[in-house]
Amino acid sequence: MILALVHESETQDRPEQYVSICSDSQAALKALQAAKTTSPLVRQCQKTLNNISTRHAVGLYWVPGHAG
Repeated sequence: MILALVHESETQDRPEQYVSICSDSQAALKALQAAKTTSPLVRQCQKTLNNISTRHAVGLYWVPGHAG
């Protein structure tokens, strides 16, 4: 899901200065922050995030999913 949002942000030439991506998956967010990864999907997402960060300030945020 994160990769889909990042691809959408990359393909649209939007004037917004900030791109905020919220996820309830701590594992996915930690994988994206890792200095080293073996996952091609994580690497692709990191690369795309780096690409859009040249034009936008990018924020990745964890939000609690199902509570209670």
